[in-house]
Amino acid sequence: MEKGIYFFVGTTAELIKVFPIMQELNKQGVAYKIIASGQNKLDVDILEKTGIEPISIQLSDKGINQSVFGLLSWFVTTLVKSLFRLKSFFQKDCKNSYLLVHGDTISTVMGAVIGKLYRLKVVHIEAGLRSFNYFKPFPEEIDRMIVSKLTDIHCCPNEWSLKNVENKKGLKINTVQNTLLDGLNYALNVNVNSALYDKLKDKDFFIFVYHRQENLFNEERMRHIFKKIVNYSRENMTCLLVLHDPTKEALLKADLLEKIKKEKSIVTSKRFNYFEFMKLLNAAKFIVTDGGSNQEESYYFGKPCLILRNETERNEGLGENAILSKFDDGIIDYFLSSHETYQRGFVEVDVTPSRKIVNALLSK
Repeated sequence: MEKGIYFFVGTTAELIKVFPIMQELNKQGVAYKIIASGQNKLDVDILEKTGIEPISIQLSDKGINQSVFGLLSWFVTTLVKSLFRLKSFFQKDCKNSYLLVHGDTISTVMGAVIGKLYRLKVVHIEAGLRSFNYFKPFPEEIDRMIVSKLTDIHCCPNEWSLKNVENKKGLKINTVQNTLLDGLNYALNVNVNSALYDKLKDKDFFIFVYHRQENLFNEERMRHIFKKIVNYSRENMTCLLVLHDPTKEALLKADLLEKIKKEKSIVTSKRFNYFEFMKLLNAAKFIVTDGGSNQEESYYFGKPCLILRNETERNEGLGENAILSKFDDGIIDYFLSSHETYQRGFVEVDVTPSRKIVNALLSK
């Protein structure tokens, strides 16, 4: 029986990592279907500009309360409804079929549970990442632990992550690099209509992203970090501040938003779509961020990256282009004053991670 291949996608961050696998399936003439959980609205640009299949079914279209209770409530409600909606969606005999999930969101857990209930082989893309702290990041670290127990095929982006799942059941595949690398290579060749990119691309600027809940809840730390960034920007170069919704709300609450917007050296913008942001990151001198995906992106670009976290579940670039600040002023100041020394080259590979995954699935 022909193998069925299904992708379970909940967020744009997940879609960014799996669309290259879909593109590889397209190249090899292999059919697949996409299930969207509805956890977040997916980036329209990626859906329209990558040549991937349209979404076959969306399980939820309701807004989600981002509190722990809100996420759990949405998870249970959507999971129960999906069991009825997906009954006729999957092939009757699913033993030869795969359900691909990515990462560490509540949708990743939902997809893995659904895969098990319908007897599909669960394939975890970006398996094996660990911070070894259940509460940092929370609930992502717990999500990964749960999914690892439900996974049949662990697709690990490097040797370190492979070792982290060596005691788990199932097949392990070392893709050597993350599928994000394939996405970046594609993104750099996509034309974007961006006035901001046109304005900044020939200037010296850096990108600042500060959006994790554990950082925003600590107002004293947030004030200190923003003051440091503003002072550096005044004396050195333009700062492009990405205002995620939680960031904007936290700055408003702290009465900082309007003050920051008045700074001549600060350019603020709402969150970008994927392709525009990759163009900007590639043009920037460096990035200061608390985002795990930004750490990976900067690694593949060879871009200097200061990570505003105490620990990270990713090891890409650490000690090379990326420095973990642990909120130590000495580390932060040193990076800002010597960011050029962390510049590296773009990572290149002979066989793409996405092709390794597809070839492995088709050979089983």
